[in-house]
Amino acid sequence: MQEPVLKFYDDAGFEQAIDQLGLSGGHRILRKITFPHPSQVNILKHSGMADYAIHRGIYLDTETTGLSHAEDEVIQLCLLPFLYAVDAATNHALIIGVYPPYVGFQEPTRPLTQEIIDLTGITMAMLAGQTLDVPKIESLLDKTDLVIAHNAAFDRPFTHGISGKFSEKKWACSMSNIPWKDQGFESLKLIHLAADLGFYFEPHQADKDCLAGLAILAQVGDAGESYFQQLIRAAAEDSVTLRAQFAPFELKDVLKQRGYLWKDGSDGIAKGWETVVPLSDADGERAWLSETIYHGAEKWYERREDALTRFTRAS
Repeated sequence: MQEPVLKFYDDAGFEQAIDQLGLSGGHRILRKITFPHPSQVNILKHSGMADYAIHRGIYLDTETTGLSHAEDEVIQLCLLPFLYAVDAATNHALIIGVYPPYVGFQEPTRPLTQEIIDLTGITMAMLAGQTLDVPKIESLLDKTDLVIAHNAAFDRPFTHGISGKFSEKKWACSMSNIPWKDQGFESLKLIHLAADLGFYFEPHQADKDCLAGLAILAQVGDAGESYFQQLIRAAAEDSVTLRAQFAPFELKDVLKQRGYLWKDGSDGIAKGWETVVPLSDADGERAWLSETIYHGAEKWYERREDALTRFTRAS
């Protein structure tokens, strides 16, 4: 089946030059990510897609005054609405439309540090008197089936302070819900994923980060499956969070190499090294912890979550 495709780049007028450069064997082309044109495709024109259900999603990004969910504040929020279609029989999913984003600013209660100004390009002058349009945000959320962020464990807890409706939505993470490293990607940063896939964009601007995230998801991997399809499948499956508490200090590098991240205990759970795995992989991960880290003792903390509860715990 030939899928309808949204192109997040524009080669108009340069097709011949691009083809010639590609033939050289000594050059690599990076395309700038742009808002797709057309911004929506009609799946009814494609055979075999009559039974697909249409859903609405939001790709979200925040810029904040820092990394602490307890102390820092959102200063910029972007919601990029999009349409996606899913086959109920096969769960095959694809992005079929993108809408203009909502981008809002919020003046913080404390001045920005120079580090945040340098990182985001946002200044106090830009934020003076600015507030997020909560009715607009909630109107978009009311139409939304799924919220995606590139580091949902960071973004989701911050959004709960903006509107309670964020906690009512299913969430997915385009960083952790896709096995990027298993597919040959060395870095999980958006700008590096984009470059590996032949794109570039200006990072740390919420709207551009969102568009880049969606463009990346729309691409098809070596196995012939889009990264969005992989994300939808992972989001639908329950997951298990495992935190290796009281792990021997000398094994910290072993945990890091396996992808565990340090959690400092500020979420009310004893500090330790944490990973999130699909429910289907949980028994194997428990066995690895027992054998490699604890030598038969079970000292880890675990919890089971789904798309409604995942990424809710600030840390």
